[in-house]
Amino acid sequence: MDPSEAATSIHTLRVRFCETDLMGIVHHANYLVYCEAARVHWLQRRGISYQSWVKHGIHLAIAETSLRFKRPARFDEKLTIAATMTELKRVTVRFEYHIKRGTELLCSAHTLQACVGNDMRLKRIPNDVADVLRMAEL
Repeated sequence: MDPSEAATSIHTLRVRFCETDLMGIVHHANYLVYCEAARVHWLQRRGISYQSWVKHGIHLAIAETSLRFKRPARFDEKLTIAATMTELKRVTVRFEYHIKRGTELLCSAHTLQACVGNDMRLKRIPNDVADVLRMAEL
């Protein structure tokens, strides 16, 4: 298996009416919501509930985002979001996203999360958390 395949999970969703704007297309801010849903799904596919990390004072706060729009998505369309963990450093983890309608790329994105404690100060990603971030889907 290609290492990037092991680091990728696919999340599927259907565009809700409330996510569209007056032009009938998905409002740009909702693409970040789709990325977050895919990232949470990515963790779940590795047996992790993000809430379990929060209970232990580990938070992955968004430090950076980027979105590049190619085509619009519309109400009731089925979208797939491929989320891939592409970089793991001492205190940060980077995810890349490809949001598609069928095979057509609508939006590419990335997020950079920084590990912080309950005090919102940067902290090293614990080894057990890093191990989960490196693993393939269960």
